[in-house]
Parts: sequence; C-alpha cells; structure tokens
Amino acid sequence: MYLILIFVVLATIIVVLIIRTVKLNPIEHIYPKLETHYKVDSKNVSEILKEAIKCRTISHSDYSKFDFIEFDKFNELLKKRFPGVYKEMSFETVNGYSLLFKWNGIDNSLKPGLFMAHIDVVPIEKGTEKDWEYPPFSGEIAKGYVWGRGTMDIKLQIITMLEACETMIDKGEKPNRTLYFAFGHDEETDGSNGARKIVEKLNTEGIKLEFVNDEGGCINKGIFSSVDKPLAFIGVAEKGYLNLKIEIKGKGGHASTPPSNSSLGLAAKAICRIENKQMKLRLTEPAEKMIMALGRHMGFGSRLVIANLWLFKPLFIKTFTTQGTTGEALLRTTIAPTMAEGSMEPNVLPQVSSFTVNCRILQGETYKDVIKHIENACRGMEYNIKILRHEEPSALSNPDSEVFTKIAGAVRGISEETAIIPYLMVAGTDSIKYECICKNILRFTPYSMEMDDMKRIHGTNERISLENAKRCVEFYLALFPKM
Repeated sequence: MYLILIFVVLATIIVVLIIRTVKLNPIEHIYPKLETHYKVDSKNVSEILKEAIKCRTISHSDYSKFDFIEFDKFNELLKKRFPGVYKEMSFETVNGYSLLFKWNGIDNSLKPGLFMAHIDVVPIEKGTEKDWEYPPFSGEIAKGYVWGRGTMDIKLQIITMLEACETMIDKGEKPNRTLYFAFGHDEETDGSNGARKIVEKLNTEGIKLEFVNDEGGCINKGIFSSVDKPLAFIGVAEKGYLNLKIEIKGKGGHASTPPSNSSLGLAAKAICRIENKQMKLRLTEPAEKMIMALGRHMGFGSRLVIANLWLFKPLFIKTFTTQGTTGEALLRTTIAPTMAEGSMEPNVLPQVSSFTVNCRILQGETYKDVIKHIENACRGMEYNIKILRHEEPSALSNPDSEVFTKIAGAVRGISEETAIIPYLMVAGTDSIKYECICKNILRFTPYSMEMDDMKRIHGTNERISLENAKRCVEFYLALFPKM
C-alpha cells in the first residue's frame, strides 16, 4: 500500500515537472512587430555622432572640474543638426547644461512619456590614451565604426532619438501622446545636478508620466552559452546604490615600533571579513522574471530546472552563481572595496585608516542592512561609517505593460529572431530618480553588442558600428509614432 502511494506521488511530481517544462516556451509572438517605412541614412547619423564625440563632455566627481565650454559646444551642435526638433518642440536648459524637450502629441488625454539619455562621459584613464586605435575624442569613422568615448555610453542614444524625431517632424508626423526628452549632464557622477533637477522641475509642475525609458540593457549576443539567439535585455528594475567610507582608528606613532595591528592592518582585516562573508544569496522577483524568460529559450534540461524552481531553487542558485560574477551580482547585494588610505608617509603609523566600498543593493534589502553587515565586519575595532551616496533599490516595473510590449515590438522590427528578456540591472541609471513621478520605468538601448564589446564601455576603444547607429534610428522611428 505504501509503495503504491509513493509511486503515485512520484508519478504525479514527474507529470507536474514535465507539464511545467513543456509550457515554458518562447512567447515573442505576443509582441506585435513594429517597423518603420522610412529609409535611414547611416552616413548622416554617423557624421553627427562623430561631431558629438568631439565634444569632451567629461564628468568629474569634483563638479568644479567640469569644462562647461564643451557642454555648450554639444548643445550648439544639437541646435545646428536638428533644426526641426528645436522649431517643433518646446525646449529649455535645466540647471545650466541639462536639456529638456517637450513634443506635444495628438491625444492630450494620454499621460506623457519620457525618454532619457545623458550628455556626459567618463574620463580616459591616464596612461591608456596610447592603447586606443583612434584618439578617444576624435569620433573617427573607420572599419565600419564610429570610435570614441560616448559612442556606446550614451551619446548614440541622444543622436539617434533626435534623428528619428527630426525625420518624423520633416514628414509632418507626431506621436500619439506628448513625449519628453531629458538629457542630464552629470549621470556618470551622481545625477544630482542634472536628472534630479529635471525631476524636481517636472514634479513642481505637477507632471506625472506614463512611462520613462532610459539607457540600460541592449541586444546581447553570446552572453549565455545555453541560448543561441540574440537577447534583448529590457531592464524592469535596478539595484540600489551605496557608497560608504569606513574609518578605522588605531595607534599612531613611529613605524619603527609598530603595534601588533595598525589601523591600516585592522582596515585590511575588515576588508577580508567583508570579502569572505558576503551577504546572502536570494532569488528576487525581478531576477526570477529574467531567469524564466531566459529559460524559455534553453534546452529541455535547463528548462526543467527553471520551470520548476519550487523544487530546484537551491540547485539553480548553486549552479547559476558558479557561472561567473554576473550570476552572483543578480542574486545578492554586493559590497566591493574600491579605495583605501593610510598614512601620508612610509615611516608614520596612521592613527586613522579608511577604506571605501561600493555596494549594489538587492530588492528586499536596504542601505541600513548593508551598514549592519559592515558593522559586523568591523567588530572589535573602533570605527566610524560615513554615507557618501545612496539610492534604495528601484521598484519593479510591469513587463506586461503596454510600453514594454511596444518596445519589444520595435526590437522585433529590427531583429525578429531576438528573444525578449525583462531583467534586473546590476548597475545604476538616472532613471531611478523619476520614481516619484512615474511607476513604469524601463531601461533599454537598441544597439547590438557582442561579449567582447562589454569591456569597451568605460574602457579603451569604445566604438559603435554604423549598422548599429542606423538600426537605432529605425527602432525609434518604429516606436515613437506608436507611443
């Protein structure tokens, strides 16, 4: 009797596992394909992007080091290259250098939407200039690419959006709803002088947005060996952001008579504790939505596990986190020591040593949870923790929303074979600042990227192909009329 019961239970479990696995199939057909009938001149777009790259709109942590002449040059370039945009749309600068455009739509009953990007770029690391194939601010067009800082992050997005707008305006077209275009000038530091000021202005005016789309995911090829098709990662959430400076006190004096542990040694001990005991692994809702979407395009064995996380979650987490640092970053709050400081002289013991950590906070945890974890690592020491910057994790946007469906449809318009993946961004964007006026925030840029290209963002030899520039314009030309 008991054997029969066990057999029935096992058979039922197996049937459930198989049914759930079979049902986990691709669903891209639910996103109606959006295409444009306009032909795009990739040469013209690339020439504008080349000029934009020549503007050295570099961000610095020290705001006084910004060269605002370069930002003025960039703004003047846009006025010259997109006369229709400036004639048709209302336009203003915010806090001196950020740009805000408003394009009135056909139906005033619809809440407006907003598309974002940022004007600023990160500096070139000293000593690496010679490693570039072409000078980093030349905007050189060669070998089928535009080369230079900002091509991928993210002047391409500004130029291709405005080029699409210019084309539509020239043909007398309008979007259905009113669209805003917001370009901040200090995203690479913290966005407090750019995006935050734009949000404050819109909030003061009582503007509530139907959606926001910022940079974030893109179309990736080869990022997961178990999926053999391009993957469009549309960000539906992002992790929180926290910078902490931890100061450790110790005995100062002459280095010839050191104590058993100097303040710098104690700081090193705290760092080792942080690295050796990370915060807990957890499968959150945005990460699970991403994994389920990926599973639809995997082989039967992987789909079996992913479709039945109710049974295989521990196995999945163990396997997923051994596939590289990305897996861990998606499933835990990360704490990365990035800077350390001790004495100013080699023969002086520092009375206070410090180290800085950059933390990316998983949904369901807060900056206070991270501070408690750091305090535990500093137990037995005399320490002080300073908060340098923090943003709590974003809310989860709905991957079944109308705007997600339209973005996915426009992706299919430029790359029909691409799989649509809602995902959790482990990096940060300015879009998180818009949560007070918008509940539906997505993060996507429509260029395609190979695995080798990932290191070019903020790195050496940043570049974007002419074909990518063309397809980005085609994407926005398909999308904007439907918004």
